[in-house]
Amino acid sequence: MQTFTPAKLLTFFLLLLGSYSAAHAQTQFAERKGGHSYSMEIPSYMVKTYELNDVASLQYFNKNKEAYTIVIEDSKEELELKGMRFENAADFLDSFAADYKKEEKRRKLSKAKVFESNGNHVAQSELKWTDEDGDFFMLITAVETKTHFYKVICWTLAANAPQLKEDFRHLSASIKD
Repeated sequence: MQTFTPAKLLTFFLLLLGSYSAAHAQTQFAERKGGHSYSMEIPSYMVKTYELNDVASLQYFNKNKEAYTIVIEDSKEELELKGMRFENAADFLDSFAADYKKEEKRRKLSKAKVFESNGNHVAQSELKWTDEDGDFFMLITAVETKTHFYKVICWTLAANAPQLKEDFRHLSASIKD
């Protein structure tokens, strides 16, 4: 029969407490509807707003965490009628991220990471910049579904990026239509 010394018991309880804390520290997400008929998973700490962008079909934020998310959807059919055709999510991302590259001296845009999520093609870049208001971080994502391209833009203060980046990645890749 195995005996537990006080040191072993203490180690066991510390590991148990650590795993309990880690399990409860994870962000909870809830599915939210947006736009023509898509849904995505939004962190429970964010609330809906209508004040971030005039053309966004979904907008959420948390003022205390300085966390902001908007989604702008573009129908492939409407884009083609306007003479705009994109090969894939990376091509779409390059097109709309071009505006961010204009001030390249003050902004750093990472190379796009391309992957699949929920059967959709996804391209994602990180943008970091400094201006008179401080240092900022933005995750810019293009999601291609069968009928739409989505721009998912999440941003925060640079100091908050380490805590929010994974939540931003999760919600950006969660679109279903």
